[in-house]
Amino acid sequence: MIHIARTTPEHTEYVAAHLRPGDIDELKHAGRTDYAQAVRESVEVSTFAFTALHDGVPMCLFGLRPDGILSPRARVWLLGTPEINTTKKGFIKTCRMVVDGLLDIYPVLYNAVDAQYPQAHRLLCFLKADFVKKVTSPNGSPFILFEIRRKK
Repeated sequence: MIHIARTTPEHTEYVAAHLRPGDIDELKHAGRTDYAQAVRESVEVSTFAFTALHDGVPMCLFGLRPDGILSPRARVWLLGTPEINTTKKGFIKTCRMVVDGLLDIYPVLYNAVDAQYPQAHRLLCFLKADFVKKVTSPNGSPFILFEIRRKK
């Protein structure tokens, strides 16, 4: 069973130590070399940070940071562990429910995704993300800006 909980320091450290290879590559392509620190910073700068747990084991951390106090936009992120693979259907259903709830608060969710991360692209397609434009990270890697809005 998947359970959503507020992220704890223990969750953060577990995910930092067990990142999926694709998440490590995405962080590397974004110019980050200290992956554990990148995970910690993601949690620290987020207004909301949660952990999806499968039978008590962290599957991923996710969160968001609004653009401003009255802004309808918020930057979303997710960093996962291989535990996601133990219940892929449950994971994507949970993602859909979480995103629907976040869209009730922030009508536009966005971020950039590594252009070379097909698993992340598939999840974003399932979540009905629009891929807005190609951009380049500070170290020259290709990324794609995406937005998720409630579809009518």
